[in-house]
Amino acid sequence: MTNPPPPVQRLRLTYSKTGDARYIGHLDLARFWERVFRRVDLPLAYSHGFNPQPRIQFASALPVGVAGLREMLDAWLTRRIEPEAWIEPIARNLPPGFAILDLKEVPLKLPAMQASLRQAIYRVCWQGISQEALAARVAATLAQDEIQRPHFKKPHKTYDLRPRIVAIELLPQAPGCVRMTLLAGSQSNARVSEVIDAMGLSDTPRAIVRERLILDEPEL
Repeated sequence: MTNPPPPVQRLRLTYSKTGDARYIGHLDLARFWERVFRRVDLPLAYSHGFNPQPRIQFASALPVGVAGLREMLDAWLTRRIEPEAWIEPIARNLPPGFAILDLKEVPLKLPAMQASLRQAIYRVCWQGISQEALAARVAATLAQDEIQRPHFKKPHKTYDLRPRIVAIELLPQAPGCVRMTLLAGSQSNARVSEVIDAMGLSDTPRAIVRERLILDEPEL
């Protein structure tokens, strides 16, 4: 078996995923971007082994039903390109709900984005709750010293959610909405659904948007 050629360039794509596209799951999303890149003949690098896969890596999986305003993925290439020249061809092949915001080269030896990810910022808007009631929920949540929650993979164990909540702020210009800053990444991670449940608002109709991800990387 011939080894695939090594990557010579790493690109970072920043994109939005809104509308009906927010219902596309993470595995389907990976296949979607692979098809888009193949369609525009992007020279993708592939992994080694019996089942080579394109070297595409996401900063963080987006929960189904959550929109993303500034999502990120890295793609490794076997031939150098000028990123600016590929923005329009990629954009032309995107269906409604997707938009390309930026495409740039980043260093090949940069750590994986998952390892550099530190925080995720969400906007959550509820229907049918007054601003006063929402303010009370936010204050009560932040006032707790600890918030014990069932562990996702070990239901018989619990973990403390409270240290993973960096901030929850009311948005005066958008009644019924808050902005949550939560720890994210391989070191410590908070699921937005867990925070909503801890606030006692999981049964209230809502819309969730991940506004951006914060990485701890050298200035690019």
